[in-house]
Amino acid sequence: MTDEPKKPKKRIGRPKLVRGEKGNYNVSRAEQSKRVVRKRIKAAKNVERKAKKRLDQLNDKQANIKHANTLLKKGGLAVEENVKKLPKSVRAALHNDTQILFNPNAGPQTDFLAAPEKEVLYGGAAGGGKSFAMLMDLLRYAHNGNHRALLLRRTLAELTELIDQSRKIYPQAFPGAIFREAKSTWSFPSGATAFFSYVDKDTDVTRYQGQAFTWIGIDELGHYPTPYVWNYLRSRLRTTDSTIDTYMRASANPRRKRGMVDKENVHRPFSA
Repeated sequence: MTDEPKKPKKRIGRPKLVRGEKGNYNVSRAEQSKRVVRKRIKAAKNVERKAKKRLDQLNDKQANIKHANTLLKKGGLAVEENVKKLPKSVRAALHNDTQILFNPNAGPQTDFLAAPEKEVLYGGAAGGGKSFAMLMDLLRYAHNGNHRALLLRRTLAELTELIDQSRKIYPQAFPGAIFREAKSTWSFPSGATAFFSYVDKDTDVTRYQGQAFTWIGIDELGHYPTPYVWNYLRSRLRTTDSTIDTYMRASANPRRKRGMVDKENVHRPFSA
């Protein structure tokens, strides 16, 4: 009986892989299920991470808008001093895309535009920028569709001068703003409106009976012989929008007996 060489035992299971070699074996169902679950968890975490990042961006944007609106509300316009107080991202957007169209003169004009009181009179000599300040203060809420402003002068000729000045800056400050000649009305992209009108006689003011405005201004209030116009328009100052504060503004050229300007009347709440 001859000795036959022993056959190597058949290896049960997967053969060992040579270094660097990749196996191409089937994955068990249990492992497949685990891998599917891991992918879903990873995808869910990515969605959560992106959602959190987006939420943080929206919160930052909302905070910036709120801060900017607060400064706008206090200052009336985005003057350079207020621009410096804005968040960095907002300042960058302003300097890159926006041109500062108006900087109020230091002193009464700045104080007038920054006044938080409901009723303010801007008194001073001719050429002091009173009328232009009235035009700028009117824009406090031009970004809000519920804003309705009314600016009055005593005569049509004086009103025409105000309209001509508004044409120079309103379309630049609010691209898309349109002036409608037939109604002497500015319409802003937000839906806000500004009416330019004149009241010659005291009784003419009753044409605004039943109307409501968020901002009312009378340029050169001293041209009216009685306080009737001012007192009547007080009843027209109202709004249902809680985000809007109502304002009445007036300019005048008060003089003493000797013809000197009464500078003490600048930036004080006015009661006719």
